[in-house]
Amino acid sequence: MIAIIILWQVISIYQTAMSPVKKEMEHAAEIAKQETNLMTVDQISTYNGTNAYIIVQGTNEENEEMVVWVDENKEVVLTRAEDGIPKEEVLNYLQTDREPKEIISVTLAMEKNTPLWEIKFKDSNNQYNFHYIKYDNGEYFQRIIF
Repeated sequence: MIAIIILWQVISIYQTAMSPVKKEMEHAAEIAKQETNLMTVDQISTYNGTNAYIIVQGTNEENEEMVVWVDENKEVVLTRAEDGIPKEEVLNYLQTDREPKEIISVTLAMEKNTPLWEIKFKDSNNQYNFHYIKYDNGEYFQRIIF
């Protein structure tokens, strides 16, 4: 009985903590729809780098897949998905002197007003690597290791 009460409290605390994030993501999706004529929203994610962004992916009136980055100031950067490197091909652009031991994630990002792909991985020395490549052409942008 005590375990059930503790579990219930943990779930309640988590939902309370995530409520503002969900609201902000929903608000960003509405901004993306209004500013870019998105008709559907297929995926919403967040990126917290130098600035925080909510990334909204969906389709427009012409049924084109679009990617919209909405920053903290509600400013919008829009691109067609076909103008970027597909997620499935991102790892092909990982050019590093260290072989990835474990790929953690491949997500969209934004730094210095440049749409990016962020590849998080562990190298052979168990160091975390953040490798950033430009969304539009796969060129190297930066790498952070710690």
